[in-house]
Amino acid sequence: MKFKRLSDDKVQIIVSSEDLEKRDVKKWDLMPSSPKAQELFQEMLDQAYEECGFEVDSETQLMVEAYPMTTDSLVITLTKVKQSEKDVFDTDYDEDSDELYDEADDEEIAELASDELIYLFKEFEDVVQLCKLIKGDYQEQCSMFKLGNVYYLVFLNPDGLTDHSLGMLGEYSTLVHLSEAYLLEHGKMMIENDSVKVLAGM
Repeated sequence: MKFKRLSDDKVQIIVSSEDLEKRDVKKWDLMPSSPKAQELFQEMLDQAYEECGFEVDSETQLMVEAYPMTTDSLVITLTKVKQSEKDVFDTDYDEDSDELYDEADDEEIAELASDELIYLFKEFEDVVQLCKLIKGDYQEQCSMFKLGNVYYLVFLNPDGLTDHSLGMLGEYSTLVHLSEAYLLEHGKMMIENDSVKVLAGM
């Protein structure tokens, strides 16, 4: 793994397929509820502190962003969430704001209990284009939500995503660690289950 300190509150980690193989971690072991993902995440935090002084204590909340850089590597960005940023979730969403925040009620990704993969899109056109590109690869259930002025695709069966699909998702969107339950409560479901098929046909 390669670590790069981007700022006082942000570190970037490149994880290669060889890194995963050494730890006997498969691609889909990286889902938030997986024990192997929890172990790898803790190892990342320990190494981030050792290699570049990125310190996280029990009170620190983190925003985690992950996306495939190539078919053989992932880029993971860890950002400390400041109190002022956390307060965004306690107020009405400002649709005029360009700032995007991940929901971070839990202190760590390890505490999230969601098996689906959820990707954030800034523009509706990006969602449509992505679905056109992966329609031949992903045949499983996928729901679309809108929250504020951004869009989310919830892939309910991540095992159905091919390397090509993951690569395209990395280009058009950002993997976020939310749960479908949160989006059901706070967002608006626009398409249930058949999002890829429906949007690819637009």
